Amino acid sequence: MISMLALDASSVKAQTLDNADVNAQWFKTTIPVENGGQAPDVVKLLRAFHEAMPTWVTGEVLEQADHPAKGTRLSGTASIWDGKEDDDFRILVDRKNGYVDLESETDIDQMSACVWRKDNGHRIFAISLYEQHVMPQNLLCWYDYDPKTQKMTPAKGPLEEFVPSIKDADIGWSLPMTGTDFTLTEYYVGFPGITHVYKWDRKQFNFDHIEMPDFEYRPAVDSKAIQHISEGNAWTHYCMLDLTGKGNPLLAFCNFYDGEIGDMMLIGEFKGDLVSLGTMTQDGEKLNVFRGPKHRNGEDQVIVVHRDMAGGLWYNVVLGNLVQYQVCDLPNFSEADAGRTVKVTAGFGGETTDIIGDLGEWIDLSKLWQWRTLEFREE
Repeated sequence: MISMLALDASSVKAQTLDNADVNAQWFKTTIPVENGGQAPDVVKLLRAFHEAMPTWVTGEVLEQADHPAKGTRLSGTASIWDGKEDDDFRILVDRKNGYVDLESETDIDQMSACVWRKDNGHRIFAISLYEQHVMPQNLLCWYDYDPKTQKMTPAKGPLEEFVPSIKDADIGWSLPMTGTDFTLTEYYVGFPGITHVYKWDRKQFNFDHIEMPDFEYRPAVDSKAIQHISEGNAWTHYCMLDLTGKGNPLLAFCNFYDGEIGDMMLIGEFKGDLVSLGTMTQDGEKLNVFRGPKHRNGEDQVIVVHRDMAGGLWYNVVLGNLVQYQVCDLPNFSEADAGRTVKVTAGFGGETTDIIGDLGEWIDLSKLWQWRTLEFREE
């Protein structure tokens, strides 16, 4: 009896499943819901899931839902427990809005679960599980609850049909704490997340729009000025360009006039800042991309060449989405010297100006881009 009482959190956790276990089972597991009835709430559906595939996080949430701990506070329709003094997580239970979660600011396991009501009496139950040290780290399980059979059956959600801009993109999702929108977000190193919003019509989810937070960038690699991406050209479309196949793409924006691309801009990263690598405009600015010399680590590079309104040429040598250095080739307007001035304007050590002679194959961007409409949101 004493040994049973002495079970600590680690030993309890050892008796539960991790994300790898759940990932191998959930999509082929039909789950009975005891006394499910016509309208089971999120806690009842979570309990059925936990009984079929117990995890540490779902057990913690159910314990709090059944026996609210001392110190539990109310916030609207939700009960929230901030944990004990030595805990680093909090648990939220909101039966009315059909949502529960366990969140932490550290690497502890986390979860959230949500329920949507369908016009035909069914329920959609989704549960998101996060585990720091197990693959997959993020796992989303999607079920359809049938009140006639009182069972949850694995179902397809928006994630199964989602196609990111780049094949190997990191994908995140968010279950709604309030409201009914479901979102999927693409993440690329250096750039803000690109969020795809799905609206619920009580039958199914329908894609609605793509949004990105407004962000700051520098208008040129060597510029100290700061601009906001939502200002100026009123960009309406975006695409990701993985020019070296390494999964760390450049970000492109454009707008369309009469069905044709009007203005376009490429964004990369330089020394921790997002920077414009150049623009293509109806006023005459040009933008071209070429294969470049190998980086010293053996990886492929590209050279983004921007011709400005004055005829200056700006060569940005890029590894993935990281600018290695920039060379300018500027017209000299002095009557005494009608030549051009070539110099390195920004970059890391060891660069030279002979990059102008190293332009390789021209890359036809029109065969690569897949433009998607975009809205900006204020943070």
